[in-house]
Amino acid sequence: MDVLLHVFIKIAVAVTLGFVLRKGGIIDEKMQKGLSDILLLAILPFSILASANYEKTPEVENGMLATLVAALIYYLISLIAMRLLSRKLPFEEKEKRVFVTMTVFANTGFVGFPLMSALYGNQGLLLAVVFNLSYNLFMYTYGIHLLSGKTGSIVSILSNPVNIASVTAIVIFISPFRFPSYVSEPVDLIGSMTVPLSMIIIGSNLAAMPFLKVISDPKSYLISFVRLILLPALVMGGMYIAFQSLSIAAATAAVVVLMCTLPCGSMNVILSEKYDCAPEFAARATVQSMLLCMATLPAFVFVCAKLFV
Repeated sequence: MDVLLHVFIKIAVAVTLGFVLRKGGIIDEKMQKGLSDILLLAILPFSILASANYEKTPEVENGMLATLVAALIYYLISLIAMRLLSRKLPFEEKEKRVFVTMTVFANTGFVGFPLMSALYGNQGLLLAVVFNLSYNLFMYTYGIHLLSGKTGSIVSILSNPVNIASVTAIVIFISPFRFPSYVSEPVDLIGSMTVPLSMIIIGSNLAAMPFLKVISDPKSYLISFVRLILLPALVMGGMYIAFQSLSIAAATAAVVVLMCTLPCGSMNVILSEKYDCAPEFAARATVQSMLLCMATLPAFVFVCAKLFV
């Protein structure tokens, strides 16, 4: 609980700063779009590369492979299922696209990394990194395609800095190569700006939004239900079967489940802002899911501790 509280305090401070800066006129709409471009094209690639610079150990290699397979299956199935579900919802077209990304792509980095590290130590952190590599692969290919509404060419997809960084990170992660300290330290430094800057942008976006809309939007509650309860429960059922029948380690099964219980990822808001795909709706749902997960996330942590033993 203390770990969760500390994480959410950090989020609240950064979001509040963005809110105050926008209200004070320091950040305007043009600057906000500029900050989003800087984040996506310059800072985020460094964060992705930094996540690959962890040392593998023989003890967790099997768990890492199982996590990778589980994450790939999760994203493939959930994206297909949520896309089909979105077509039946009485939402606007842009809101349907946001619904898919918001329900599938969680805050695996800022919330997931420290939580897994606190609960399961270095092993949990390594497993979270592997899971996050799958997130990067799907979010910055299909996620961008969905929110932009464009059918980009293979060349445009592969030339995107985030996609290049994602592929590079995967190659580095599975290879024996690791960055030397004089390279990893500046990469980590620049990459560490991703979380606070993304939260500041979210806060800026919220500054023009009445708070009552955050807590009273029924569409956002549907996203919160799917993101925080439905998908995690389904993943938990699948991982319990794998835990019993395939002898997957308890920590591996728990990490996979908990990485799916996290609130909506802030990148959903950043990307929806960049591509003008219902950014206010995305911001409302993100903040609402952060508030509600303070109740749902500890519950899943407790259940996983009892289930995977």
